[in-house]
Formats: sequence, structure tokens, C-alpha cells
Amino acid sequence: MFSIRRSLRAKLLLASVIIEALMLALLVSNSVRLIEHYLSQQLDARVQTVELAYKTAVAVPLASRDYATLRDILDGWRKASDITYLAVTDPDGRILASSGWPPGDALPLVNRSEGQIRHVRFPVDYLGQVYGHIHYGMSIAFMDKASAELLWQSGLIALAEIVLSLVLLSIIGYLLTRHLVTLAEASISVANGHYEERMAISGEDEVAVLAKNFNTMTDAVKARIADLSYQANHDSLTGLFNRRAFETHLEAVLKAEDLVADPVTLLYLDLDQFKVVNDTCGHAAGDELLISLTRMIEERFPYGFLARLGGDEFGIVMRNSSPQETIRRATQLIAEICAFPFSWDGRSFRLGASIGVVRSGPDMTSVTDLLIAADTACYAAKERGRNRVEIYTPTDEWYRQRSEDFRTMPQLTRAIAEGRFMLFHQRQEPLKPGLPMTAEVLLRLSDQLGKINSPSRFIATAERYNLMPYIDRWVVENVCRYMSDWQKSGQPFPFRHLSVNVSGASLGLHDFPAFVRQQIEQHGIDPAMLCFEITESCAVANLDQALEFIEQMHAIGATLAIDDFGSGLSSFAYLKRFKVDFLKIDGMFVKNIDQDPCDHAVVEAIVQLARAHDLITVAEYVCNAAVDGIVQEIGVDYAQGYVHHVPEPLPKVPSP
Repeated sequence: MFSIRRSLRAKLLLASVIIEALMLALLVSNSVRLIEHYLSQQLDARVQTVELAYKTAVAVPLASRDYATLRDILDGWRKASDITYLAVTDPDGRILASSGWPPGDALPLVNRSEGQIRHVRFPVDYLGQVYGHIHYGMSIAFMDKASAELLWQSGLIALAEIVLSLVLLSIIGYLLTRHLVTLAEASISVANGHYEERMAISGEDEVAVLAKNFNTMTDAVKARIADLSYQANHDSLTGLFNRRAFETHLEAVLKAEDLVADPVTLLYLDLDQFKVVNDTCGHAAGDELLISLTRMIEERFPYGFLARLGGDEFGIVMRNSSPQETIRRATQLIAEICAFPFSWDGRSFRLGASIGVVRSGPDMTSVTDLLIAADTACYAAKERGRNRVEIYTPTDEWYRQRSEDFRTMPQLTRAIAEGRFMLFHQRQEPLKPGLPMTAEVLLRLSDQLGKINSPSRFIATAERYNLMPYIDRWVVENVCRYMSDWQKSGQPFPFRHLSVNVSGASLGLHDFPAFVRQQIEQHGIDPAMLCFEITESCAVANLDQALEFIEQMHAIGATLAIDDFGSGLSSFAYLKRFKVDFLKIDGMFVKNIDQDPCDHAVVEAIVQLARAHDLITVAEYVCNAAVDGIVQEIGVDYAQGYVHHVPEPLPKVPSP
């Protein structure tokens, strides 16, 4: 039932009664005001009549100073029921005769009402001369009595009318709102999840239409709730369970009582080469591939709880499966995926898969722990050749290093926030006359104890957790500031340019070139003082982005270099498209060039290729004099290595 504050019926009744009570109060008060006005007029008429009668009768005795007769007249008049006292005064106000007035009390000098008595005073004149005044008191109790009776009677009538109206309005309100009450109670029931609630339909009036529409709405809500419930736990594309449902299921099985005897096994599957289908044929082809592939997995791998975790990643929760049986099944699943044919617009594709496996245990009891471990094992499968199964083994060196990376990540983000990076440099020594000195900017990290760490301690973690774009921007901004400070000093800059490395992550960001331009303009430096180094592998992997970046940097006047050139000989075919200025020969071909004829041949071929493209060459890892002599003999333009310069902080900016 609804309380009076919530009941529409009660609100209607209360509003109606309040309005009617106000109107009746106005009517009663107006009636009382009118009757009082009428009685006041009657009183004034009575006063005028008395004044005329008294003045005529008193004038002669007063003029002749017959006070005895005057007193008799007053006593006779006071017998009237509405006269309370009478008195006659001379022109100076001395009482000459009185009846009913207390001796010695002063008479009222003006006409006024006091209590239930109206005090009246008027002059007595005879033949144009005033001989004194008549004072008398007239009772007006009849007016108060009449007003009280009228008010009482009107109040009773008003109360009877309110009661009668309340009864009638209650009946009418009930007839009008009983269906609304039923509707409200039914809606509350539906809101609490009772979707079978229905309203009885009778008649064809508005209420019947409302009841019919309510029933239709309830049916629609019931169907819609069931469909949202489905979508909340299923992937919209493949129909598999989604990540939310997967984590909920995994959390539930981790609470099983027999978990020690029968551990939970989690498989984390990541498709290989799926991106090729998306990039080559579009997302429609990729979607169709995922749909077809998941149908196959459902049919061929009915061993556990299968879900799509996102993109081309899938998860499987298994019970009652030994490690050997798990590996066998996972290996078979990879074979099924590799053999799965897919064609689109006449093109045929073959996929692969990497699977990471982890089992619950004393150190693996939460959903987060298992997912991180399985993802790490899957990452290991990719790094170790793909199309394979890797079991998470925390004692393995690779996994310990990944765990170290994970612990290093918060330290790295804190270092970024605290600005603990440092800019070092290593000179690139000219090997031919007339070439200016250049240098490569190297990054170092100072820990909280002041120890200087090389990039090998943090770059891998930064790349794994996508922190390289922040680091690259920090380097560009601080190199530009360093050059600007040097320009302000008025001293010549010691290098033709400084080379800055650009990671593949930054290369793939469309706004990175704009950031570089903004820093150059903000610090007012010559763009030619900057050379951006892109590793060969990043350039090939991000071909379109690399070409766009090279074009934009050339447009503003900066120079470009391909770093680690030769590490993947396929890049030779791309060299025509890379409109760069420098080729940095991969150090793995340089450091042993004095001992390995093959390395000598590769470096020589690269130098000849660079000459054909009018490019300047830089040999990395020139570690001793013998290597330095050979690269100079071959015709390399610059040598970079410990034999010429051990990395150190950038030269201190001179004072202006």
C-alpha cells in the first residue's frame, strides 16, 4: 500500500479539501463582514433617532435650569433596554443631571465604542444657543451576539459541506485512481524482476488501453532484459563468452573445494598472421575469419570453457586435464588452426597460433595472477618461434626476466614523472677529410640512489609496456632545449648535428611529427641540427608510417638515418623508398670484421650500395684500431665506437 505522501488519491483529496476550506473561509468571513456593516448602519440610525428625541425633550428644562425635571426625564429614558447611562452637562462640562453614571467619574468627551458600549455625546441647543451636552451609553452587545451566531452557523454549514465533499471526492478519487494504484503496484513488481506481472483488462476506456499497453511493455522488457543479459556475457561477433564471463567463470572454479586435487588449467591463445588478413582484405574479412575459426574451435576442442578475450585472443579454462594431456590437446589445436583454410576475394590465407598454459597452485590462486602468467607464456611462445605451446615456469630465466620487467615498469613510470633520465652522447668520428663531427644522443637512467643505468636495463620494459612514446618525447624536448641553450650562449655548437633514436611505437603515432615540429619551433633551433635514427626493423615493420615520417622530417629540414642496417637483408629492397641521408651499418657485421671475411664482404656491399644511393655511412661498434682501419679502408664515412669515444654526458653548455 502507498503512504499518504505517495498516494495520488490522498494528494487529490487533500488539495481539494484545502481549496474548498479556503473558499468557505472566505465566504464566511465575507458574510460576517457584511452583517457587521449592516448592524453598524442600524446602530448609526438608532443613534441619530435617539439624538433627535433627546435633544428636543431636554432643551427646555436645560435652558430653564429645571434640573429636577431634567433628572426625571433621564431616569425615564434609561429604562430603555439598550441605554446604560445618561448625563447632561453644561457648556463647561459640569454634570448637571445623570442617571446610571457613577458620581465623580469623568464622562467621555468624544464618541467612541468601548467594550460592548457605544459612548455618544451631542450638543443641546435652543433658539441657536448651546446650553450643554447630552451623554449616554448605548449597548452594542446585540452586534457581537449576531456576529457570533452567524459565524457559528456558517462554520457548521461549512464543516458539513467539507465532510460531504470529502466523502464524495473519496468515492470519485477511488473510482478514478484504483487502476493507477494497481498499475503502480504492478510496476514495482516488474522493477523487482517479476516480469510475469500482468494487469487485468476490462472495458475499452483509457484505463483498459493503459493496462493493455502495460502488459505489452512488460513482455518487451522481459525479452529485452534476457537479450541484454546475453550480450553482457557474450562476444557480439563470434557468440563466444566474452572476457567478463570468462573472468567470472574462472573466479568461480578457483573457489572449488577440490582445487588442490584437480587444479585449474588456463590456456591463452593468440592467433598469428591475423593482422595480415585485416590489413590486406579489410576488417570484414577479418570478422568472417574469426567467426569461421571459432566455429571450428568449438567443434574440435570441446574440452573447456572457451571465450574470446579480445581481438584475436582467446582463453580456455579446463579441469580434469593433466599437464601432458593439456599439451597434447593444445598442440592439436594449433595444428587444426594452421590447417584451417580461409579464402577472400580469391586470396588464400593460413594462420598460426601461440598458446600459453598455466595451472593454478599455491602461488597462482587469483584470476589476475593466472591471466598475467598465461599471457606471459603466450608471449614466450611467440618469441620462441610461434605455432607452439609454452607452459608458464616461474623458475625459467626467460620468465624471471619478464617478471623483472613487470616489477621494473612502476619504477620506470616513476622515473619519467620525476625526470630522472639523463642525456649522454657518443661521437661519430669522421673518417674522411672535410666531414663535420656528429654525435648520437644516448639515454641513461639515474635510479633513486644515483646509480646510472644503461638502456639495456629499462628499454625492453618500456617497449613491452608501451612507454617508449613518452621516453621519445622526453628526449626530443630536452635535446631541443639543450640546443636552444647552447645557441643562447653565443658559442659555436660542437657537432654538425645530434642523432636522436625514434622507436617503432612513436613511429606509428600520427601526431609524433607534429610534436617534433612544435618543439623545434618552440625552442627556435635549426632543424638541420637534428638527425632522426630509425632502426631497419622498425622501418620495414611500419613501412607506411616510416615513409611518412621521413617525408615530414625532410620537409622541415631535418636529416634521417637508417640504424642497424643489414640486420635484415630484405631491407635492401626498400632502400629506394627510404629517402634517408645516412646508413648506420649494424654493429654485428662491424665488430668482428677483422676476423670474419663474411662480415667484411657484407660491410663492403653496404658501402657500395650506399654510394649508389648517395648516402653517408656510419659503422657502429668500432671497438679497436684494427676494426677502425678496415672500415676506413673500405670507405666508411664515420666510425662510432669505444675506440674513438666512450659515451659520456652531453658537453656542458658554456656561459653566455
